[in-house]
Amino acid sequence: MRFTLKSVTQCGCRLGTLSCQREVTNGENTHIIETPVCMLYTKKGSAPWLSIDMLKRIEKLPPIAHMHLSSLSDLSEAVEKFQQGIAKFTSMQDFLVYISVHDSGLEIPSGYNTKAGTAVWNKAGKKLVDPQLFIKCQEAFHPSFYQALSDADTDRKSGKKRAMKAVDRTLNFLDTILELHKKSQRLRDVGVFGSIEGGFYEEERKRSAKETAARDVDGFVIEGFHAQDEKNETFDVEEMKDLCKIVFENLPKGKPRLMHAVWSPDQVVMAMELGIDIFDSCYPWLVTERGGALVFSFDFDKTPQNEKDAGSSEGFEISLNDKRMCEDFRAPLPGCSCYTCQNFSRSYIHHLLNTAELLAPVLLMIHNFHHYFEFFHALRTSLKMDQFQKLKAMIVEQRPH
Repeated sequence: MRFTLKSVTQCGCRLGTLSCQREVTNGENTHIIETPVCMLYTKKGSAPWLSIDMLKRIEKLPPIAHMHLSSLSDLSEAVEKFQQGIAKFTSMQDFLVYISVHDSGLEIPSGYNTKAGTAVWNKAGKKLVDPQLFIKCQEAFHPSFYQALSDADTDRKSGKKRAMKAVDRTLNFLDTILELHKKSQRLRDVGVFGSIEGGFYEEERKRSAKETAARDVDGFVIEGFHAQDEKNETFDVEEMKDLCKIVFENLPKGKPRLMHAVWSPDQVVMAMELGIDIFDSCYPWLVTERGGALVFSFDFDKTPQNEKDAGSSEGFEISLNDKRMCEDFRAPLPGCSCYTCQNFSRSYIHHLLNTAELLAPVLLMIHNFHHYFEFFHALRTSLKMDQFQKLKAMIVEQRPH
């Protein structure tokens, strides 16, 4: 894996490319990915609610599928016997695969990590994963790159002692994993991302960044801000702006930076200004789960001519559970080119939600993924055209009050 930083804008946004080797029928080829980029959010290796055929009908699909050790750990023996990796096992061979420790769309129970390993959670309950088991899983899955085992169990209420422990454990895990990784022939072409921990303490964040940067890692995951509220919304980027500046001052500019969180559009543009290169896309899934459809506008390069171009007055999303949708025969987002908006109305999806039909989340997932992926394409385009501030202003104006 190789990251090339092409430029840094005056506001701090980074434009670059990520080069990864991917196995194909006749050998290997190099996959070039433009950053900033979001990854395809998955559940157990598949896009939520969507078959692989339906997924491929969505435009501007991200080239990276984001999978989670927490949901895949019980599949490791089956994938190991399969011997062709998790991408082919899940019919996602057209994507590069990144495996994180936890599912970024779920709140993780606190207080179960130890110095021996990290607790991961799935439907079967808790499973403690140590570095040896972790590497065994990665050898079975054979992703393009993965997040090293970490202790990210910190939040606003965590004390300094807990933050120090998180940094120490994560560095110890990383050292063991890097040693095992180098000995593995199976993982010789797989990238490793080290995690930056330290809670909300500047000294610990700085120590974590310096120590991790001194290791032979391919990129960095900024972690430890995972706590969610009752609406499944994470921290405000403004809360950790100064912490990120300290972290990035101690990281090499030529390696990619990834952050897991529930990224609403306004949080995305602010995080990009901090210097984040890779995002997840669990936000469209969360919107789908609450019966919502994304409606925010990002057409920065067009003269406002209609509702979609001018920006939504409804905020970032609308609720199709709302009774007002019963007789609204417009598309979820008028003017959208996705399959859902071209063929179905708000009223019909409202009916599907009320009758608990499985088609409802399918149609919403198609639209929300489509809209979010188009948004990231617009973000990259705005940076190339030096119009990012215009797009940011448009997004901030639509922020719900």
